[in-house]
Formats: sequence, structure tokens, C-alpha cells
Amino acid sequence: MIHGQVLLMWTKVRQGDAIILLVDDELAKDPFLKEVFINAGNGLGKKVYIFTVEQAIEKVPKAISGKKKYYLISKKIEQLYLLKKKGVDFGKEIIFGTASKAEGTEKVYNNVYLSPNDMKYCEYLNAQGIDIQFKLIPDEKGLTFKEVQSNYKGG
Repeated sequence: MIHGQVLLMWTKVRQGDAIILLVDDELAKDPFLKEVFINAGNGLGKKVYIFTVEQAIEKVPKAISGKKKYYLISKKIEQLYLLKKKGVDFGKEIIFGTASKAEGTEKVYNNVYLSPNDMKYCEYLNAQGIDIQFKLIPDEKGLTFKEVQSNYKGG
């Protein structure tokens, strides 16, 4: 979730205040991994907060209403979908970097595999006016969600 692409490339073109909000139910419930991520962020000068989706429903709007700029990162598109369904306005763009291959997924872009449910989540988010871009690094052309959608075969 926090890796070289985010820290070395995206933070240069998407300015923030060195604060990362991670939304991931599994990570938020794992004390050891949570500490690893927080310490890794601190070591790189980034303050990291980790929330479950339920916690993020309250915390993300508070963060967004403040004066600082944040990076909101989620491991699964489902978690961003759930936030949006609960009325959380987290912006108008999602950069979809990677999603690992798993049973029932289809490769839609470099290192991005989506399930039929993932496609439904993307469709919902896109219908809410959120531009979804599939790209690993800022200089890459990437694909739009509409391009991915037109080539998707269904898992």
C-alpha cells in the first residue's frame, strides 16, 4: 500500500502535507502490521494513520475539511466504494496502481486484476463523477476506466 511508486513518484506530482490515510480493514485490525506501516512512514517523514472503513467514515471527512492535504490509499477498490456509499466525499479522482491476481480476476492493465465485483465498484464510483485512471507511475499514459470497461470480459 505504501511503496516506492507512492513515495518516490506520486508524492512529487501530487503535493500533500506528508500525511497518508490508509483505509484497509485487515491492516487496521493487525497491531503488528499497523505498527510496521506507521514506523515505515515515520522513517520517511510521512505521518501514517490507518483506519477501518467504519473508522474512515468519520475520520476522512474531518481530515479533508482541515487545511492539510492528504493521500488517501486503500488496498481494495471495495473500501473506497463503501466510503462513497456512506457519503464520504474523498475527491474526484482515483489512481488505480496495482491489484494482485486472484481467483476470479481478470488482467485489465499492468499488475491490475479485477473481479466482476471490482468492476461494479468502479462503475458505481465512476457514475458518481470520479475519474478512475489505471497507471503505475505519473509519466505513464495508462488507461481510463472506460477503456478498461470496454475490454473487460468478466473474470
